[in-house]
This record gives sequence, structure tokens and C-alpha cells, in this order.
Amino acid sequence: MNARMRVRRARRDDLDRVRALLGAADVPTPRERKRWRRLVSTLGEDLYLAERDDVLVGLAVIVYVRGLGAPAAIVRQLHATTDDAARILLESGRTRARARVCSRLEVQLESGAAGGGTLADALVAEGWSAGPRTLVRALAP
Repeated sequence: MNARMRVRRARRDDLDRVRALLGAADVPTPRERKRWRRLVSTLGEDLYLAERDDVLVGLAVIVYVRGLGAPAAIVRQLHATTDDAARILLESGRTRARARVCSRLEVQLESGAAGGGTLADALVAEGWSAGPRTLVRALAP
């Protein structure tokens, strides 16, 4: 991994940089700004940003789930420009999940995403294992 890459928690003033990373060119609405403020200030989720030489190269949104079973950390969104950025984000998420006494860290990789198969293969080689299959159903507004 690149020594110049670092991971940190997102702040309120990162919204425009994150939107640029995700390809959103328009100005955020007041509703989007409010949702962003809530995301970066909640205790139930973390948003980590990966930077290389002060350039944003990835993000991971991690939610911490407590229920009847052992606590778990779930990566709801992983977006990175390189596999190295994705791996360093996941490693930071794993460290944070351990600090929260989570028993596992889960990540869903988009099928058909560029490099998705390569990243999945690399993660399996590093000790990750396949978990339950996820089915998705879109809900009409």
C-alpha cells in the first residue's frame, strides 16, 4: 500500500469533495446538506475517507449493528478509485469494528463493478470469506 495514503473520518466540510468523487457535478440541495451533517455526526455510522497527497481516492460508510446476535460492522458503501484504497479503507474499518467489539465485518461488493472480481479475489486471499447472499428489491417512492 502507498505510504502517502491516509484514512480519516469525514467532516462536515468534505461534502463537495465526496460528491466530486462520486461524480455529482450539481450543487447539493439543502436536504442533501442536512443528510450529510447527520451522517458525519451520528454515532451509529462512520464515514471514512481515503486520501493520497490530499486527493480524495475513496470512501467507506460503515454501520454498526446490534441485535440479538453478536454486534457486527457492515460496510454499506465502498467506493474507491483503486484496490489499494479499498483495502486500506476496509483495514481501517476492521480496526474500528474491533474497537467497538464487533464479531465480524461485512462488505458487499457490487457485481459487475470495475475491478470488483479482482478485489473480491484479493480479499478472499487475505482471509475474507463469502457470506450469505443478498437479495435486493427496489421500493417505489
